[in-house]
Amino acid sequence: MNVIPEIRRLHFVEKVTISDLAKQFKLSRPAIRKHLKTVEEPVYPTRQHQPHLKLGAYLEQLTTWLKTDAALTRQKT
Repeated sequence: MNVIPEIRRLHFVEKVTISDLAKQFKLSRPAIRKHLKTVEEPVYPTRQHQPHLKLGAYLEQLTTWLKTDAALTRQKT
């Protein structure tokens, strides 16, 4: 994400307006303002384990189907 430093540089150094930055980066003006207020890049936490809440009850059956499907031979059409 090198967008935020570029937005800040264009606005503070080259004096590009917020409206022009919004058009250039295809972002909304409030998003540009938010990026101008930030000092450092946002850091998002990464998940170590991805839960399968909705598929949990069917996960074993789906895995079996995928293994069976992978073992089948492909028919040429």
